Amino acid sequence: MTAAAPLAAPTSPAPPDAVSVRIESATDHAETAALAAEAFAAEAGRFTPEGLRWLYRDAYGEGATVLAAYAGPRKVGHLALLHQTVTVDGRPEPAVALVDVFVLEAFRSLATLVGLYRAAEAACRERGVRLILSVPNAMAADVNARILRLAEAARLDVRVGVGGLPVPGVPVVSHRVADLGAERGRRILAPFCGGTQTGLGWTAERLWGRLGRPGAGYALHVGERLLAVSARRRARGAPHALICALLPRHGTTVGRRDVAAVTSAACRLQRRPLFAYAGINDAVPLPGLLLPGRLRPSPMVLQMRDLRRDAAPFRMQRFEAIDFDLA
Repeated sequence: MTAAAPLAAPTSPAPPDAVSVRIESATDHAETAALAAEAFAAEAGRFTPEGLRWLYRDAYGEGATVLAAYAGPRKVGHLALLHQTVTVDGRPEPAVALVDVFVLEAFRSLATLVGLYRAAEAACRERGVRLILSVPNAMAADVNARILRLAEAARLDVRVGVGGLPVPGVPVVSHRVADLGAERGRRILAPFCGGTQTGLGWTAERLWGRLGRPGAGYALHVGERLLAVSARRRARGAPHALICALLPRHGTTVGRRDVAAVTSAACRLQRRPLFAYAGINDAVPLPGLLLPGRLRPSPMVLQMRDLRRDAAPFRMQRFEAIDFDLA
């Protein structure tokens, strides 16, 4: 999820106007991982060169625009825009996801953060991007709204349940993504990709790239009418199967038994009796029970800004964990 450094007064003798922002022509992933870990005081392994390389190059199949703040020759801040496609009213629209926003503590100032955000907006306009998306943490949500004018577009459901037993009469075949070759994997995904639902426009090629996240341990659960993507995760000490996506087959109507069958298959393969789901999806009955607001792990809000001034408002119909970096 998007995070932003606190708007604290700078502790460096360098004044804010000594920090300049520019687009990186080539990102040093090792340097950026180390700087991100320092800025967020992150645990070891949260940011890795391999993970950032995959995220910026392969995660959504369209690359990234990376902006960096420099104090002289030293990189002190960072912001990434992941290019993606959102289907709106059946048409593909260029979009970006705002991620990995940070400024090193000694250089934090409102001026530096505003410089990064303004440069990000300018880069979007220059590249013809229509939509800016973000799923921020609590700190970043206010910053996104104040500086970049992102507004709440949807509050993502967080749902939990118990699964494991097969559903009679609803067969599901499960595959670990690591055991599938690219050709077979894309062939499995193809009937469940595309469509006119308003949301991220996954193709089999792009979704296969998204499932290539290093160390993610994804699995596919394929029913006649519904495909689920799962991963083994732990939150607040509770191990569970995260249901990352629920994708209907083209031209079918999905029922509760279909959803129960794929979520139970995920629990069996991941060896976790509990499952969790985060997102919205108008095309399927959502699994489990809604988690009370006081137990939500973060705001879990999708923020968005439409840069097309004359565009009619629209509502996201599908946005799930696979569509941002929760999964």
